[in-house]
Amino acid sequence: MTWSVTQVTRGLQLAWLGSVLAFENRHLYRHTYMKVFLWLCLFSVILYVLSVTVLLLPLKILRFILGIFIRIIGFSNTGLGDNDFSSWVANWVFNLPLFGLLFMRYIYPEPLDSLFLESLRQVDYQYLKKHNDESDLRPAYAPLLEKYDNTINYWDEMKRYIKRTLIQMRNATALYMLSFIPLVGRMVYPAASAWYLINLLGLYPACAVGVLMYITPGTKYLAIVFLETLNVTRTLTREVLEPYFSRIKFGNEEKKEWFKEREGILLGFSIAFYPLIRLPLLGMFFFGIAQAAAALLLVKVTDPPPPPEDLLAYRKNVKYKDPRKSKNKDAKNILSEDGT
Repeated sequence: MTWSVTQVTRGLQLAWLGSVLAFENRHLYRHTYMKVFLWLCLFSVILYVLSVTVLLLPLKILRFILGIFIRIIGFSNTGLGDNDFSSWVANWVFNLPLFGLLFMRYIYPEPLDSLFLESLRQVDYQYLKKHNDESDLRPAYAPLLEKYDNTINYWDEMKRYIKRTLIQMRNATALYMLSFIPLVGRMVYPAASAWYLINLLGLYPACAVGVLMYITPGTKYLAIVFLETLNVTRTLTREVLEPYFSRIKFGNEEKKEWFKEREGILLGFSIAFYPLIRLPLLGMFFFGIAQAAAALLLVKVTDPPPPPEDLLAYRKNVKYKDPRKSKNKDAKNILSEDGT
């Protein structure tokens, strides 16, 4: 299922409403969130220093070697200057603290898990408060989810996360270096963008985007930011929903299908937080808000989990059903429902 503007807009809406609920939850702010915030602050500062000092030197060496190679083959006007290098480092090196924040889940998962569950209880409370005069109420999410043990092999998950991150960085570095190859370098980012968008937009729209990037001057760094944003936003939604998936054990293919069915909404949700999480020092604050807001996102994109003995049938039904359409409510009632 390819995503649409409507789905992305829905994701942005859920990010906003989830953030509002997080700020309204006094217990979350006074207790759970402050603990998470302190851990994120400490972890973010350490990883920022390590990322800049450890990664910047190898990148400069790689750039120097590439510059020698280009001069040997006789192409000096390639645009591989300090501004190019600095722009690329700004887009990727400064993203490493974000990867580090996500990595924190596998070192000390309890604060983020508690933050998610507390927010889920708040969503349930607001739902019951707004619909207490109705008879056909959905089950509360938090008690049902807490019936499942949070059993996860964090060492294996951490290795998978590191592997995914290294693959993303390897691909980004390869594309950046290939873009300076004479004659064919101009086609690298347009082709990569088109290939990445095929599953999201379909073949012909993706190819049209690639051609537009190729014929439009000055789109190289727009393409870099575009590809980086898509990669990181996918990672962000995967991680903030981990408290759910660490309890509800989907198979690999089932989990891929689950994300694919909700891709547009998840993209909109993560795009809302991505620029805020990249802010120096304040980024860890907004990461905590994103984790709290993910509780509302979960409620709006999937059914409540069943008793553990009925999990198999639940796992097989990963199709996304828009609750607004299924209930056939008018626009006024829809907006009222979205506040929970």
